[in-house]
Amino acid sequence: MNVINKDYQQLQEQIQLLSDKWNQQLQEDKLTDSEQVAAITKYPALSQLQLSVDLEQYHRFIEELLLLLGETQPSLESDIKALKKNMTTEVLGQWFPEAITVNQAFFETFAENHQIASWLPYFVAEHAIRPYLQKAASEIKEELRDVDVSGGCPACGEAPRLAIINKKGKKEVTCPRCLHAWEVKKIKCAHCGSEEPGKLEIIKVEKDDSAEVHVCHECNGYTKVIDVRKKIKKESIALIDIKSIHLDFIAQENGYGVSEHSDVN
Repeated sequence: MNVINKDYQQLQEQIQLLSDKWNQQLQEDKLTDSEQVAAITKYPALSQLQLSVDLEQYHRFIEELLLLLGETQPSLESDIKALKKNMTTEVLGQWFPEAITVNQAFFETFAENHQIASWLPYFVAEHAIRPYLQKAASEIKEELRDVDVSGGCPACGEAPRLAIINKKGKKEVTCPRCLHAWEVKKIKCAHCGSEEPGKLEIIKVEKDDSAEVHVCHECNGYTKVIDVRKKIKKESIALIDIKSIHLDFIAQENGYGVSEHSDVN
């Protein structure tokens, strides 16, 4: 089942193509410093690091995204012009760390101060930063391998809202934001870590044997679980997350929502 608007889905698919291109442009870059990585003592890790980023390149990514939005959403013309006018190097230097920590209040204030649609600055800042998060997460994956994960992505802090059943048949929580992934027990809550019998319930999806929702009676959290082995078309984790929004509806209609344990310590 796919309940998202067709135009929105097409936009997200086009954004994914841009993101794939940006990822390719970052392949030869080294974003993390070995000494800083070795000194990490708390998580999420990426917010503790000073990433080596070319702000002019980040600016280009945002400009390309704004061009796409302008072509597909003509009603945003004045907001896009206002945003471009105020996107200085100083502003981008502020945006980058605030986007890493998902400081939506910061971007909403920026939008209000410059009379821009409230969602737009964070939307473009977040999508343009994801290739950097993905590259940086891949650089520190060995350091994250033995982290006791519970409550959020140890790389970027995203709540564990999506898991796949991988080729080995294992449940693998995969972050749509930075793409860091880690295997978990099927009966273990990805939010609070509870393994107590009866606490984790699996909600099956009618007419779709590739999708489930794992809900926790202990913390009220949930995780969408997709068996990618049963999918004919291979898609990015970001698109799987978006196209499985009906699973979010199922969880929420059953009284489950964001867990109180959705922070990595």
